[in-house]
Amino acid sequence: MEHLLETIGRNMFAIFGVMALCGAAFMVASKSAVHSVLGFLFAMLCVAGCFLSLEAEFLGMAQILVYAGGIVVLFLFVVMLVELSKFKEKSVFQLQSRYAVVAVLLGAAAFVAIFRNLIFGTPSTEALVLRPELANGLNVAQQNAQAVSRGLFADYLLPFEILSVILLVALVGAVVLAKTERV
Repeated sequence: MEHLLETIGRNMFAIFGVMALCGAAFMVASKSAVHSVLGFLFAMLCVAGCFLSLEAEFLGMAQILVYAGGIVVLFLFVVMLVELSKFKEKSVFQLQSRYAVVAVLLGAAAFVAIFRNLIFGTPSTEALVLRPELANGLNVAQQNAQAVSRGLFADYLLPFEILSVILLVALVGAVVLAKTERV
């Protein structure tokens, strides 16, 4: 029975992975900015499905809340605020679909060929490895959400805050672009 559940989990991971790749390809190949955002939403939901099939419930729900919820709303807000139809450079955005698929495939092949063993070395036996002082009194296998939060807000707090500042700068930049366009 356990072997059957493991096989179903692997198959669901593969199905969600292929669907995420299809959503990402649709996002890149779409000529409409709104359709690109919808492709991004589909890809992020499929990535959440991948996490859920790997029994990483916290990461799956965080993926849905943060990316499928927050980032997609931010992207839609920016797309609706900045009207690309009024820009003279609109034709530049339309050229991406011709070369993007080939560039992504070549980049992925080069990445896998060059960095596979360097980055994706032997897998860890544990899902998350914390420093001993952070893991004090915590069973990482049973308390996954607590372990991720301790790691995120201790060792990775600065990158987390930098990401929030980058998103804020993107939103302010979109408002500035939209404001100068309407004047």
